[in-house]
Amino acid sequence: MPQIFNPFMTLHHCAKFATRQAFRTGEVMHVIATRNTDAPLAVIDDQALFERADRIAVEDLLFTADPFGDAAAG
Repeated sequence: MPQIFNPFMTLHHCAKFATRQAFRTGEVMHVIATRNTDAPLAVIDDQALFERADRIAVEDLLFTADPFGDAAAG
């Protein structure tokens, strides 16, 4: 079966989606590399990241969208 190229499965596109999801839900969202040729990237939240922590290497974490990242602590 030939590999099907998905032009939307790019880091840029997934990062935009993760950012929108983070601001919509208020949850921290991450883009990770999956090592799956059919779906090389995935957008997951913190809970899913922690559940898969033993299977995700640090270099697989490609982008993090934190909706409160610029908030000043005080």
